[in-house]
Amino acid sequence: MRPRILSVLVALLLGIVEAFGSHQVIVRLENKKENKERKEIKEIVKFMGGRVLDQIPEKDLYLVELPDRLPEKARIAGVHSWETNRVVKKLNSVHGIIFNASNLTPRWYDGQPALTRIGRPAAELISTGRGVVVADINSGFDYAHPALAGSFTSGYDFVLGRPYTISPAALDQSDVAFLDQSDVAFLDQSDVAFLDAALSLAGVDSLTANYIHASGVTAVSGSQLGPQVNQSAYSHATLCAGIIHSIAPDSMIMPLRAFDDSGNTDLFSLAKAIDFAIANHAHVINMSFGLDADSDTVHNEILAAQAAGILIIASAGNANSSAPQYPAAYSGVLSVAATDNADLKATFSNYGTNVDVSAPGVNVISSFPGGYYAAISGTSFAAPIVAAEAALVLQLQKNPATVIPQSTVDINASNPYYAGALGTGRINLSQAVGGR
Repeated sequence: MRPRILSVLVALLLGIVEAFGSHQVIVRLENKKENKERKEIKEIVKFMGGRVLDQIPEKDLYLVELPDRLPEKARIAGVHSWETNRVVKKLNSVHGIIFNASNLTPRWYDGQPALTRIGRPAAELISTGRGVVVADINSGFDYAHPALAGSFTSGYDFVLGRPYTISPAALDQSDVAFLDQSDVAFLDQSDVAFLDAALSLAGVDSLTANYIHASGVTAVSGSQLGPQVNQSAYSHATLCAGIIHSIAPDSMIMPLRAFDDSGNTDLFSLAKAIDFAIANHAHVINMSFGLDADSDTVHNEILAAQAAGILIIASAGNANSSAPQYPAAYSGVLSVAATDNADLKATFSNYGTNVDVSAPGVNVISSFPGGYYAAISGTSFAAPIVAAEAALVLQLQKNPATVIPQSTVDINASNPYYAGALGTGRINLSQAVGGR
């Protein structure tokens, strides 16, 4: 009887293979303990003329390449669910300015207006994030940057370690995702001859401009540093890491590279990065990226992280929209909007009922690859501020999921058109750790 059933299964699966291009599908199998008749993944994809590309076996999660989309009949073989492995890209454009600060100490930017406004100096006297691991799912990190010395723990490069290609031919691009720095355009040589002109062109506010002037740094032309400077994600991770390390200098950053320098990744790489953070006991995960559409694969990994006691911080997005962006819109994820140095909503920042708190995200100064620094804007840089705040709170053995939203400054009066749409308010590090 069993050979006959197997023959029917083979016929059903082979019958749906049609003349389409290769298709990458994330497959989750039923639990073997709950379904003892479940087929192994290699057996299933063999029936369909496909192959296994990658896997997270302890989660019964597999990335497979098939001639066509997985059919509903695949459930007969023990497939619980599946999802197209969507390509992840970046959108939008913001401007930044790069600095040479070789004449200064590496952490010269600790006293910048964006961080003093939220009480960083007072908070550092109480907590530095010691003993807390903050995983950052991002692009490539500059491990040798002087400002990041001693900040990293072991991580993983999922781009170099990827055993498959994420190509438009194999991936569904109907939905895209993006890092919330978005595409960055740094000032060119003709723009940086005079620091005043460069600061003006970059839209740097007067408080930050005065701080930069007083610091004695010099502006650097993006073109002088090479074409990689304007690649979508070249500097993104290093900028985020510099923010985390400035606020929580004794926390450890777990660098998880899922995006290449062009800003590309896929859902399965994101799932593997989250799984790594869980397996290696991260306490906080920073997600300075967004998906326009929900993903069961990413959501399930986030649920697993939350079940393990990990707090997820995510950027709300740069579309000046109230539309939900994932993972920020998932329940239990702390969604972060961006404000400027006057506590006004950043012109680009998303807002709405999905936002939990706001944090500075305009003209934030941080580390830039090659030993440089940059002033940059985006909800990407508001999120790591809150991730670092979570590290400060965790060192004190408090629950950041409740402490952070409860310790904010009310900014509704400054933002009447966005009252109630910027979370509970702008974060206050000093108040969160019990200072004044």
